[in-house]
Amino acid sequence: MGRVGFSGYAQLWADRKVRALFVAAFFARIPALAAPLVLTLYVVDELGGDYKQAGVIAAATTIGAGIGSPWRGRLIDRLGIRRAIVPSIVMIGLLYPLATIATYAWLVPISVLMGLFLIPIFSIVRLSLSVMVEERQRRTAFSADSIVAEASFIIGPAVGALLVTQVSAAAALYAIGACEVVAGVIFLVLDPPTRSVTAAPATEETAPAPASTSFVSAPLVFLFLLSGGAMAALFGTDLGVVAELRELDEVGSVAIAYGAWGLSSLVGGLVYGSLTRSVRPTFLLLALGVATIPVGLAGGVVSLSLLVIPAGLLCAPTMTAAAEWIAKLVPEERRGEAMGWQGTAYTIGGAASSPVIGAGIDGVGAWGGFVIGGSIATAIAVVVLIAQMVPRWRPTPEMATIEGVSR
Repeated sequence: MGRVGFSGYAQLWADRKVRALFVAAFFARIPALAAPLVLTLYVVDELGGDYKQAGVIAAATTIGAGIGSPWRGRLIDRLGIRRAIVPSIVMIGLLYPLATIATYAWLVPISVLMGLFLIPIFSIVRLSLSVMVEERQRRTAFSADSIVAEASFIIGPAVGALLVTQVSAAAALYAIGACEVVAGVIFLVLDPPTRSVTAAPATEETAPAPASTSFVSAPLVFLFLLSGGAMAALFGTDLGVVAELRELDEVGSVAIAYGAWGLSSLVGGLVYGSLTRSVRPTFLLLALGVATIPVGLAGGVVSLSLLVIPAGLLCAPTMTAAAEWIAKLVPEERRGEAMGWQGTAYTIGGAASSPVIGAGIDGVGAWGGFVIGGSIATAIAVVVLIAQMVPRWRPTPEMATIEGVSR
C-alpha cells in the first residue's frame, strides 16, 4: 500500500481556501449528522412509534435525497453552488418546524422533502476538493474531509441526544432546521469552486448543453454499489447503537458509543489519507461488513464502545476510496452529477436497508441491527468482488491502484 506519511495534511491546511472549506464543512455537517438520531428518537419517544416506523422515516428521507442528489449535482455543474442551493435553504427552513407538529402519517412525506432539499454538503465538498487540489493529493484531501466529517459526527448526535433528553425532540428538530439554514448561507457566501480555472462554470444563459455521451461505466456502477453497501453497514451500526442503549436504559451515554465510533473512523481516515497508494474499495467494504457483525455481541456501554472501534476504523477509508475512484473515472464537467449519483447510491443503500434493519431490531433486539447491516455490506462486497473477476470488468492496470502524493 506504500509508505505512510502525514506531510500532505500540512500542505492542505496551508492552503487558505481549502482550510476555509474544511471549517465550513465541519460546522455545516453537525446538524445534518444529528438529524437521523433525533428523528429516530422523535418517532419512538414522542410519537409512540417503533423502530420499524423509525426506519421508514429514515428510508423516506434517504429516498428524497436519492432523487435530489443527481439533480442538485447537475445544477451545480451547470449553474454553480450558489444558485443550486438557494431552494434548499428556503425549504429546510420550512420543513423542520412542520415536522414538529406533524402526525406520523404526515411526517413520512415531510421526510421525503427533507431529503429532496437536503443541502448536498458531501457533494459540494468532494467536488470542490477535486478541482482545488492536484490529483495526486486527492486521497489526502478526501481523507481529511472524512476526518472533518467524523469530528462533526462525534459532536452532532451527542448534541442532538442532549437536546432530546434535556429539552425535547421537537426542540432538537427546530435547532437542526435553524442550523442547516445557517450552513446553507455559509456555503452561499463561501461559494467554493466546482470547476478548474480553465473550465469555470458557465451561466445558465451561456452554458452549453451537457454532452450526450454517458459517463457511466461498469467500474463506476460497482463503486455506486459499494457506496450503497457502506451505508447499509453504517445504518446497521447507527440504529443498533441507539437500540442497544435504549435496551440498557443508557441513552444518555450515546456520546460515549458514538464518540468511540466516530473517533476510530477519524483515525482510520487519517491513516488512509497518509498512504501513497489506494486500497480497492471492494476490499475495504468487505472488511467493514465483517467487522460490523460482531458489534451485536455487546452487553454494556463499555463493550459496545469497544466493539464499534474495528468497524469505525474502516468507515472513513471505505467512503474516501469510493469518492477518490469516482473522481478518477469521471471527467470534470460531469463530476458534480456523478458525485450526486454516489449520494443517491448512499441513500438507496440506506433506504433499502433501514426498514429491514429496524424490523430486525424489533424482532430479535438491538444485535439484529448490527448483524443485518454488516451482512448486507459483506454480501454486496462479495458480489462485486466476483463480478470484478470477469475479464471485461476487471480493473485495468492503471486503475488497479491510484498513486498519491510523494512524501
